[in-house]
Amino acid sequence: MKKCSILATVVTAVILVAVPALADYRIGMGAYRVKDYKWAMKEFKADQKNPNSLYNLGIMYYKGEGVKADHNQGIEWIRKAAEKGHVQAQFLLGTFYDSGKDLAQDRATAAQWYRKAAKKGHTQAQFNLGLMYVNGEGVEKDHGNAVVWLKKAARGGHQDAGRLLKTMGEDVPAQALPKKGKAAEGANAPAAGTPSALPPGHPPMQ
Repeated sequence: MKKCSILATVVTAVILVAVPALADYRIGMGAYRVKDYKWAMKEFKADQKNPNSLYNLGIMYYKGEGVKADHNQGIEWIRKAAEKGHVQAQFLLGTFYDSGKDLAQDRATAAQWYRKAAKKGHTQAQFNLGLMYVNGEGVEKDHGNAVVWLKKAARGGHQDAGRLLKTMGEDVPAQALPKKGKAAEGANAPAAGTPSALPPGHPPMQ
């Protein structure tokens, strides 16, 4: 079973529906949707109390939208969003530490960020954390904790979690069973950036 790759996470994304927030953020999302990235960036920077703005700035710097691509600066904005509780940013930061791409690999730190996102219901983070308990990566091997997190992911419809539970001899929640007549799908895509959620075609903007 493979964790979501960081590349897929940051390259395959969808802009999330904007939630009610300050005017600068809403204006920024409007500008982003019409691909006026410089205007969008200006508005997001004016609204740094909003973790969605911080996250979007991170994605834009990482991808080079409205500015020259700068992975380091992108990750720092994503980190700021994660520290303010942004679930997708927490998951993404975990993938950076997990993969060793753009940041020094640190599986223990990856597990910490996955746990934060997993506790908020992020199914891919739940799966990744469960897999870490299975393999003893970043955490001590622990069958019980592995099952707990894999079942949470499976209940969210994560079919890879269901398949792994089956190989472990555990009951598989119905939500993770392949739909009749449909080919089994892989891990559910994180809403944005899976990351789970950003602009069309990239990690999701939120």
